[in-house]
Amino acid sequence: MGVRIVTDGRSQGGTVRFETYRVKGNRGPNGEDPNFATVNNGVGMCVHCRQAIPADEIKAQARGESPHGRWTDRLYCVVAVRYQPKLDKNGNPQRYKSGERAGEVKTEKVRFFRPPNERDLQALAEAEKRLQEKWPEWEQMGLIPTESIPQGHKTAEPLRFGMNRWCDMFTPRQLLGHLILVEELNRIKPQILNELGEERGRAVVTYLQFMIDKGLDYNSKQTRWHYGRSVLINTFGRHDFSLKWTFGEMIFTGPNSGAAWALSQVLDAYSGIAELLKPLHEKLNGSAPPVTILHGTAAHTDLPEKSVDLICMDPPYYNNVQYAELSDYFYVWQRRTLQDLYPDVYRRRLTNKTDEAVANPARDGSSANAAREYERMMGEIFSECRRVLKDDGIMTVMFTHKTQEAWEALTRSLIENGWTITTSLPVESEASESTHQKNMASAASSIFLSCRKRFKTNDVPATWSGFGGTGVAQKVREAVREGLKEFAPLKLNPVDEMVASYGRALQVLSENWPVLDGDELVTPMRAMREASAVVAEYQVARITNNRLKVEDLNPETAIALTLYGIFGLSEFPYDEALSLSRSLNISLEAKPAGYTVKGRMIGINNENQGRRARHQHAEETGYHAPLLRKNSKLRLARPEERNKRRLENPQTEWDILHGLIMSYREGDVPVARAYLAQHAEGKEQVILDLLSVWAAEMSEDTLRKEAEAMLFGLKS
Repeated sequence: MGVRIVTDGRSQGGTVRFETYRVKGNRGPNGEDPNFATVNNGVGMCVHCRQAIPADEIKAQARGESPHGRWTDRLYCVVAVRYQPKLDKNGNPQRYKSGERAGEVKTEKVRFFRPPNERDLQALAEAEKRLQEKWPEWEQMGLIPTESIPQGHKTAEPLRFGMNRWCDMFTPRQLLGHLILVEELNRIKPQILNELGEERGRAVVTYLQFMIDKGLDYNSKQTRWHYGRSVLINTFGRHDFSLKWTFGEMIFTGPNSGAAWALSQVLDAYSGIAELLKPLHEKLNGSAPPVTILHGTAAHTDLPEKSVDLICMDPPYYNNVQYAELSDYFYVWQRRTLQDLYPDVYRRRLTNKTDEAVANPARDGSSANAAREYERMMGEIFSECRRVLKDDGIMTVMFTHKTQEAWEALTRSLIENGWTITTSLPVESEASESTHQKNMASAASSIFLSCRKRFKTNDVPATWSGFGGTGVAQKVREAVREGLKEFAPLKLNPVDEMVASYGRALQVLSENWPVLDGDELVTPMRAMREASAVVAEYQVARITNNRLKVEDLNPETAIALTLYGIFGLSEFPYDEALSLSRSLNISLEAKPAGYTVKGRMIGINNENQGRRARHQHAEETGYHAPLLRKNSKLRLARPEERNKRRLENPQTEWDILHGLIMSYREGDVPVARAYLAQHAEGKEQVILDLLSVWAAEMSEDTLRKEAEAMLFGLKS
């Protein structure tokens, strides 16, 4: 289904309404594009006059600071369910042939979409009216989370768009539903405690708050509609508060409401936990379980020295998730129902962010300071772990992060606090459909590091580059090559393969610590770059079936091919490409437009600069460089995005590959064959090998089939 925006025809002061339509063949009945959007890359478009609306103006309207007014949330589509007669192949209603319902018409449940009607809009207005009427009373009772959203790394996102208080994360109708539940839970809480006793009653109240939390997660301005599954995606489908230009809203009343669903989810989870614990419960026969749970900082546990056999740790993943900043979203609501039951837990107005072991540039002043603070905090934790672990004990650390900076901070604090990494193993931990994984060059596996105490430091530091292959660098390369063989049956994606190889390199470094290259201490980053070089060579050999090697290609082609093998056409962090380029001794060089490839380099064009004004000649449009940068992200340019003159006068094998593809699109195999003869003399097979890789590693069916057709035609 799609939704069309229908204007009233006025260029100023106009209004709009919405209509739904059925999509056939990626288009609506009148040629409508279901992917049409009024915002692209933060820049808006007026649906009345078709003029661009700058990003700053959009934010000003969101904050209520624009002379043009403040934006409002509009209901544009309603999804509903109806029962209709089930038809046979001839279009006639089917009937039950036997049983109690013999002769009755069979029905089926159908989901459908419709534009909002007057009744829907009146319901929204009525909800807002009721919220305004109850606001003074609820505010006096302290039920409304009016706490200001503090400035932070992730909380900067809602603040930019005028959501200054935690209650601003909801529409009036959403907020009304949540507040009614909070008020009701507080009303019945004394009765629950009186009937069930303090301990059981407190547990029931807590689980009922979890029900409210579930509703908060799936009924806010941060939820989105999953068009593939026809369900709402929760607020934290991503680990941030990024603005959702369109969001979903749950029905919050009735037997099939979002509140009833949330309660069923909590009951189901509780039943599952109870079933798992049932054997232990029966074995204990009412006795307390032999488990001690300590809640506090891992840097100071108060446990006796050398008293622990196993430490299993899943530490914060550097800057991946700002847990405390995100937790405030739920904390401010829980505090309103649970503070009297858990006074020590909810004594703060907001969560503690000062003592959180994460890399938070907003808290620490800069990314560099955040890295140092994370390393310091993790160092304190690893030092305490070493104190309490028995000498023959083991510690496992799970870590999921693909940047070398994150691994540097974690493993440096690990190694410098007396630990040796003994094994490393990748374990799949993220679903492929995870929202923060989808369409991203992301690690889907966690790396488990097994660590033991290091009792003896080398009297003489190990040498990075020794004679006759005796140096630690050579040991790193051998360990990574061996690891790649072990990883092969696991069928890891290229990003996971790279990250898993970091573990093997760091294992060697920790076993030989300290390691010097001349007078310079070899850091974990240096070891990981050595691993990256080995993986890059392996990737090129793998995707070309050993027909090509890194050293056989122009440096720009070599790194473009390596990046394609690892990330495809997806975005990836600039820092990842930088680390890989350093491992291959190839520099990343920003170029404003055209350039001559000189030495060991690859050019980068700014993605926005490549889009010239429409009046310019076609040959002046497009990107000269194979790599495009947008903020902190890079991606490989597609053939059709490349500059026409650059492809007509190619400087590298990667240019020829893209020029060959564009020639095929221009005139099929004959034109492509002529281009190949003109520009690839003496290295036709290299270009065909690159085209084979392009086809084999391509995730988009259309482009893969195109490349396969080219190969068939050019080889015929």
